[in-house]
Amino acid sequence: MRVREASSELLRWMLEHYSPSHQERDFSRALADRLERRGWRAHVDEMGNTVASLGDGDTCVALLGHIDTVPGDIPVRLEGTRLFGRGAVDAKGALAAFIEAAELLDDSERAGKRFLLLGCVEEEVAITRGALHAREHHRPDFVVNGEPSGAHAITLGYKGLVRLELEYRAARKHTASRNYRAPAEHLVDAWNALRRRCDERNAGCTLFEQDLPSLLSFHTGTDHDAEWATASINIRTGPTSDVDALLACLTRIPDVSVKTVSRKGAVSAEGNDPLTRAFKQSIRERGARPTLRVKTGTSDWNTVADTWAVPTVAYGPGDSALDHTPDEHIELGEYEEGVAVLARVLALLPNKG
Repeated sequence: MRVREASSELLRWMLEHYSPSHQERDFSRALADRLERRGWRAHVDEMGNTVASLGDGDTCVALLGHIDTVPGDIPVRLEGTRLFGRGAVDAKGALAAFIEAAELLDDSERAGKRFLLLGCVEEEVAITRGALHAREHHRPDFVVNGEPSGAHAITLGYKGLVRLELEYRAARKHTASRNYRAPAEHLVDAWNALRRRCDERNAGCTLFEQDLPSLLSFHTGTDHDAEWATASINIRTGPTSDVDALLACLTRIPDVSVKTVSRKGAVSAEGNDPLTRAFKQSIRERGARPTLRVKTGTSDWNTVADTWAVPTVAYGPGDSALDHTPDEHIELGEYEEGVAVLARVLALLPNKG
């Protein structure tokens, strides 16, 4: 493995390119150009993803990250050992670490492998068009999903997510009419039914296994002829959740329509595959004890899991508690440690066959 001098120059350059969701294309082109100059074969695909590869082996290791961030520009600056900027943790830190780690390998460590960097768009808005496109055009043998876990930790699972839109609509009536019930009341019935169902199921379950509903918005309105109420609901689901039963408890409320906006199942790694073992070994070689995590959020891993069905973990330097915050930053020592861990993992991964 090559010797690397500590540097945050690549990551700082990435942070200086503000790229919130739906505004990633300029950064995607700039990143592809920069990777070409560093010796990668790179382009921007039809969806706006940055796609780059290094090496020509038959074993494909996908380094799956996202180039979009949440809105809210943060002035890029170095304060002591802390590098501030939107995306420092979520998730340009992981993307930069991917690039630097793959470049550290010598020819013998890279032999038989091809490192496929995927900088996907629209992860933060849960549309995941970038990952949806990538999963249909690539077939990796291993996947490292670039999300902050901490340099000495590995994320082995994410909860699933169901997004719903509820609506009750009826002919307008006078509120003094006999047996009148406002549209809002019907949606409240639906929400209460969902909460009861989740509470009953969650008893005795771990947080990762539980169904966790959130009422995100609630609106009512009228016009000359009709009155209505609408609601947006998220449900964070576990690996054994029965999503059809969740939807059934809502559709039993008369005249409430339920639209499923998106539906992603929970994902988890077995914890003893070659990729996970490589991470554990690499972290131990750094003199640390590997921490295994599961997360209550979602990632692009949820999008690609069923199609790719290969050993997958999520990893990246940085403290995930800083995700989306106005104080987002990464400790440079943490970033450098993440690069070192990743480089060793990539060297340890076996070639197929």
